[in-house]
Amino acid sequence: MTQVTEVIRGWLGWCPNVQGLRGAPTVIPAHPVQQSSIQPGGGARGAGRLDRGFGFATGSIKVLIKNLRLLWFALITGLVMIANLAVTLYIQISSGDNPLFATALGLAAPASIIAKGSAEWIVLTFGAGLIFTFLSYLLLGALMVCTASIISGTNIPVVTGLSRAVSHARPLLYWAAIGAAVGTVLSYEINFYAGSLPFLLLLTTASVAFFVLTMFVVPAIVIQNNALISAIRGSVSLFRQMWGEIVSCYVVFLVIAFIIMLISVIPLTIIGFSTGNPFAANTAIIVYMLIMVGIVFLGSTIIGIATLGMYIYGKTGTITPYFGSRTEEMELS
Repeated sequence: MTQVTEVIRGWLGWCPNVQGLRGAPTVIPAHPVQQSSIQPGGGARGAGRLDRGFGFATGSIKVLIKNLRLLWFALITGLVMIANLAVTLYIQISSGDNPLFATALGLAAPASIIAKGSAEWIVLTFGAGLIFTFLSYLLLGALMVCTASIISGTNIPVVTGLSRAVSHARPLLYWAAIGAAVGTVLSYEINFYAGSLPFLLLLTTASVAFFVLTMFVVPAIVIQNNALISAIRGSVSLFRQMWGEIVSCYVVFLVIAFIIMLISVIPLTIIGFSTGNPFAANTAIIVYMLIMVGIVFLGSTIIGIATLGMYIYGKTGTITPYFGSRTEEMELS
C-alpha cells in the first residue's frame, strides 16, 4: 500500500501537509489494490485484458449504484444532449433539410434560410459545437473529479466537482474548439461529398481517431493537471497500452445496452401492437424511445466512470476493488 501511495504521490504531486491547495482531488485508493504490470506499448500482458475490461465495465455500474448523487451528471448531460439536438435540428431545417421527414411532425420541405457551406452556416455549426462540446467536457471532468474522490474515500459534493472542473476550463475549452472544428469539417463533408462507401469509412475513421485522442485527455487535464499537449500525448500512449481493456469494456457496455433494449421491446410490442389500438401503439413507441434516451443518459455517466478507472490503472498499474474483476475481488478478499 505504501508503494502504491508513493506512485500516486509522484504523478499527482500530492503532499498531505499542504493546506488550501486548489486543484483536482487526489486519487488514493482507500482499500487494498490489485497490482498489475503495465508494459510500454503493449498494455498489461496476458488474457487478463478481457477480465479487466469486464471489471471496469461492471465496476463503473456498481460505483453509480452505490453513489446515486452521480445521477445528477446523467441528468445535466442529458439536458445538454437535448439542447444540442435541438440546435442541430434548427440548423438543418434552416438549411432546407427536413430531418423529420419520416414522422408526422414535418411533411413539407422547409424553405432554406441559411445556405449550406456559407459563412453563416459554418459559424452556427462551429459555435454550437464549441458550446455543447465544452459543456460536455466540463461535466465529464466534474464527474471524474467526484469519482476520484469516491475512490480516495473523501466523497466531495457534486458542486465541488463542478467547481474544480471549471478551474481547468481553459485547456478544456481549447480541446472543445478542436473538437468543434473537426465536427464542422465532418458536417461540411457529409453535406457535400458523402456519396461513396470509402468516404463514409474515412469519416468513421476520423471520428474514431478523435474519440481515441479524447478518451484520456479530460482526466489528464482535470486529475493530473496536465497541459493540453502533454494530455494529448499521454492519451495516445495510454490507448496504445490499454486497447484490449478498452475494447472489452465497451463490448460489455454494448451487450448490456442491447439486452436492456431487447428485454424492453418485447413486452412493449406485445402490449402496444397486439391490441390494434393506435393509441396503445404510439404509447409503446414513446415509452421505448424514453428507455433508449435513458440508456444514453446513464451510459454517458457510466462510461465516464469506467474511463477514469482505466486511466488510473494505466498510470499506476493498480486496480482498486471498485473496478476489480470477480477473479481479482476473490484474491483481495
